[in-house]
Amino acid sequence: METTLTKIKNLERIYIDGYGDDFMDRALDKLLAQQRTEDEASLRVLQADLTELEQRYAMRSDEFTQRYQNGVMGDAADFVEWNALYRMFTKVQHRLSLLQG
Repeated sequence: METTLTKIKNLERIYIDGYGDDFMDRALDKLLAQQRTEDEASLRVLQADLTELEQRYAMRSDEFTQRYQNGVMGDAADFVEWNALYRMFTKVQHRLSLLQG
C-alpha cells in the first residue's frame, strides 16, 4: 500500500509531466479548502481553551510555554494540558499558514 507521501510525489510527477487536468485541479482545490475550514474551526476551539487558561493564570500561552519548558511551572494537570493545547494550536496554525500559501 502506498504511503501518503508517495501518493503526493506521484501527483507531483503527474503535474511535472504535464498530465494534470481540470478535474484534478478542482479536486485538490476542494481538498485544500476543506482542510483550511477544519483547521480554522480547530483554531477557534483551541484559542478558546487557551484564553481560559491564560485568564486563569494571568499569563500568555507563549510565556507559559517558555516557562514550562524551562521547568519553572511544574507538572500540574492544568499545565500539562496547557502545554499540549498550545503545541496543538501552533501546529494547526502552521499547517493553516502552509495551506493558505
